[in-house]
Amino acid sequence: HGETRHNQQGRAIGHNPEGLNPRGRRQALRTALALVPLAPTALYTSPLPRALETATIISRRLGIELCTRDNLKEADIGLLDGLTIEEMWQQHPDFMRTWSQHASTAVMPAGESILQVQERAWETIEEIQSLHPEETVAVVSHSFTIQGLVCRFLGMPLDEFQRLRLDPTSITLVELNQGVPTLIRYND
Repeated sequence: HGETRHNQQGRAIGHNPEGLNPRGRRQALRTALALVPLAPTALYTSPLPRALETATIISRRLGIELCTRDNLKEADIGLLDGLTIEEMWQQHPDFMRTWSQHASTAVMPAGESILQVQERAWETIEEIQSLHPEETVAVVSHSFTIQGLVCRFLGMPLDEFQRLRLDPTSITLVELNQGVPTLIRYND
C-alpha cells in the first residue's frame, strides 16, 4: 500500500484505519502504471483503508475488479499501534527483547504474532491460486504480511523476515511454475 502519515512519521501501523497521505496516492498511481505490462486479470486487497485505497486506484487504472480478503490484513500489533521504535522499547521492553531474538513467534502486546499473520495470509494465497491457476494476479497488502508470505514461498525461516526490507507501494513478483515459486522481483 501507499504511504500513510504513520509511515511518514516512523510509527507502527497495524489495524489502524488510517488512509493514504497525498504522497501515498501518487505512489499508488505509479504502482498501477508499473503493473500495466504485467496485465493482471484479478486484484485482491486487504480491507484496511490504506490498502483498499491503494487497490482502488490500481483497479481504476487497470480496469479490473477488486476483491477484499480479511486474511490479507496487516498484523494486529495491538498496543504497539502508533508507537515509534523508541517508544516500543520504553513501553514494552520484554516484548521487544523477544521480538529481537524470535520475532516470528513473539506475540505483540494485545495483538498477534508474525507466524499467525503468515498462516492466515497463506490460506488466502492458496485460495487465490486455486481460483486463478494460470493467471497473473495482483495483491495489495502490508509489510509484515508480504514479508511472511515471501518467507513461505522461499522456504526461509520466518525469524529471518526482518531481513527483508519492504517499502510502501513496492512490487514483489513471485512466479509459480508447476507449483514451484521463483522470486522475480522484491521491493521494486
